[in-house]
Amino acid sequence: MMKQQEIQYPLYGLIPSQQTMYMMVRFSFHKQLVQVPTSFSVDRDIDFDLLTKAFNIEIERNDSLRVRFVKQDKEIKQYFLPEYKVDKIEVKHFASKEEQDAFFNADAQKPVLFLKETFRIYFYKTDGVGSGIYFNTTHLAMDAMGIIILYFDLLSVYRALLHGTELPQPLYRYEDYIKEEFARLSNKEKMAKHAQFYKRYFLKGGEPMYAGVHGPAFLEKTRKKLKNPNLRVPMAYNPLYDKSAFVSKVIEKEDAEKIFRFCLDHKIAPESILQLGLRTYCSAANYRTPDVFMMSLCSKRATNKEKHMGGCMAQPLQLRTILPETFTFSDALKEMTDVRTQLFRHSQFPYGLALQISRDIYNYKAIQGPACMMFSWIPVPPVREVPFKLDFQAYNLGRYFTPLYVISHPDPETGGIRINYMYRVKLSTEADIDALHENAVKTILAGIEDPSITIGELLDRVKPARSSDAQ
Repeated sequence: MMKQQEIQYPLYGLIPSQQTMYMMVRFSFHKQLVQVPTSFSVDRDIDFDLLTKAFNIEIERNDSLRVRFVKQDKEIKQYFLPEYKVDKIEVKHFASKEEQDAFFNADAQKPVLFLKETFRIYFYKTDGVGSGIYFNTTHLAMDAMGIIILYFDLLSVYRALLHGTELPQPLYRYEDYIKEEFARLSNKEKMAKHAQFYKRYFLKGGEPMYAGVHGPAFLEKTRKKLKNPNLRVPMAYNPLYDKSAFVSKVIEKEDAEKIFRFCLDHKIAPESILQLGLRTYCSAANYRTPDVFMMSLCSKRATNKEKHMGGCMAQPLQLRTILPETFTFSDALKEMTDVRTQLFRHSQFPYGLALQISRDIYNYKAIQGPACMMFSWIPVPPVREVPFKLDFQAYNLGRYFTPLYVISHPDPETGGIRINYMYRVKLSTEADIDALHENAVKTILAGIEDPSITIGELLDRVKPARSSDAQ
């Protein structure tokens, strides 16, 4: 870590997206909560010496690889190195996919201590799979979309070197985005309007209800313990019990194609339809409550410039939907989309400030929160858009701050949709996750087949897992 007097470059504070990630560090005993471990492979041999050269060019092109962090006066600051090179990147050779996964799952649970390092990288060759890159980075430097941009830009640079062609168009600078973000935050009039929106948003419908995938056993246990039968939000975010397990499932190609076709025909984002399936199960598992609250990690990359830039811009949208059982599947999708759109319009408002508004209104303690899960959609390009077979994979952090983290993306290996479920073992079991996935997919496909089916009719078809009472 560079000492204060040695830093010769402009220093910046953390922008709201980064502050959100740092919040997870501050309120956790386990520092691996704020990193993103992924791998990306192609079905062919790679010249790793040439890929190392390409990675050094990528460091020049992608300034989020050159961001560094330092603690000054009890605050985290960041700066950008003007240049940086790696001499060598370790290459791992795996005899099988199982051996590959075992190694990277172990690394995924080793903290990336962002004051000392911002990323770890390996190149690898796996028999029967291909060659690839494993990249484990601090979430303060990159979000999932930033990592996808890194992978595809690096691959484009590598192919340009391999074929002697021109390099792709340069990426935009994340440092410029940081400056622009601070300028936006200084607009007090706009920030006040955002704050007023969130006050109305959290007050509408009264206090939310925590509807965990594990069912109401934990809520009822807390009600009994506190002698408060009207408690709606238990203490589900306890950092003492943040150990997580990881289950990866796939929506098969045929069903995934139905989902993508429906989304295209109705101009609906895949996030909305997947979240509707998930929230329907959570409703069914919790007294059929019409009120389900989840967080949705939004990339915030709205402009062409932001879509061609590394870094961390992501911020959770606090997605609360109240869906009467008389609503049709189409009605529910429209409501889900409308709420997401409203929240996106106010996504420049810092998540931490919005969270504090809800805490002030309902007098929540630090480990209370109504969100039953965090949801993330990573738009990995489908196979038809790239000239080779590729595989993308996320790994288990081993710990997480929400009861459940759902990481979903198109699965280029199968042509389906891969959904990874990272769940707190103190609250949920694998049986809960199996039931969540099976019923969410069933709900989505039933709605696609008959968009006029009601939420009540969909709830009738859901079969929640018997609560394990793991709490």
